[in-house]
Amino acid sequence: MAASGRMPLPPFLHDLPPSLVYALFMSAAAGAAALACVLLAPVVRAPNTKEMLDVAMRTTGAVTAALTLTLAFCAVQARGQMADAQRQVQAEAAAIAGLVRLAERMGAAGQAMLPALGSYLHSIAAEEFRTMAQAGRHPDTQRAAEALEQAVYAAAATLPDRFATDLLDEADQAEAAREARLQAAAAGLPAQFWTLILLLAGLMVATGPLYPPRAHVVAMLAVQAAGLGALVAFVFLMDQPFRGDLAVSPEPYRAVERSIAHRVEGLRPARHISH
Repeated sequence: MAASGRMPLPPFLHDLPPSLVYALFMSAAAGAAALACVLLAPVVRAPNTKEMLDVAMRTTGAVTAALTLTLAFCAVQARGQMADAQRQVQAEAAAIAGLVRLAERMGAAGQAMLPALGSYLHSIAAEEFRTMAQAGRHPDTQRAAEALEQAVYAAAATLPDRFATDLLDEADQAEAAREARLQAAAAGLPAQFWTLILLLAGLMVATGPLYPPRAHVVAMLAVQAAGLGALVAFVFLMDQPFRGDLAVSPEPYRAVERSIAHRVEGLRPARHISH
C-alpha cells in the first residue's frame, strides 16, 4: 500500500532503537492521559456519582475499542507491506543472480561483466538500501547501474543474437526489479490512517476529565494509555519496510555478491594457466 500524503508523526523516530520508540510513545500517552485528568477534571467538574462514572467508563471503553481495532487493522496492513517488500528484494536479487549465471555461461565476454555486477550489488546493499526510503536513488548506485548497463551492452555486442537477446532481457528484468524496489521504499500506511489513530487517541485522552482526579484513577488512566501507546509504537515501527531495526534485510544482495566474489576467485587460476 503506497503512502498517501505525509505521516503526521516525526519520521526521524524510525531511526531510533525500538526500545526508545516504545518508551517515547508509552510515556507520551500515559503523561497526556494523566495530565488531562489532573488538570482538566477540576475545570469540567463532572458529578462524582455512580451514573457519571458509568458513563465515563462506557465512553472510554468505546473509544479504546475503536482505537484497538484500528491499530489491529493497521498492524495487519503493515505486516503485509513488510512481506511484499521482502518479496521484492528477493525478486531483484534473483534477477541479478540470473544475470550472473547467464554471464558466466557466455565465456570471456560475460565474465568481464562480473566486476561491474559485484560493484552494483555492493552499492545497493551498502549505500542505496540505507537511504532510499528518504532520498530514493543513491547517486553511487546509479553510477554503478549505468556502468553495469554499459558492460552488458559491450558484452552483447560480441555475442550471437540469441545470446545477446537473453542477456539484454535479463538486464531489463534486473532494472525493472530495482525500479519496483525504489517505488516500494516510500511505501507506508496512508496518512489518513495515522490521522484516525491520532484522533482516536485524542478522544481517549479527552475522556480523562470525566473521572475524579484521585491517585488510583489517574494511575489507571495512565496505564491504559501506556498500553495503547505501545500498540501505536508497534504499528509505527512496522510502517516503513525499509527503515529501522525491523526493516527488510539486504542480505539477499550480499549473498549474490559473495557468489560473484567466489566466481571471480575461481577464474584467476584459470587465467594464470592460460598465460
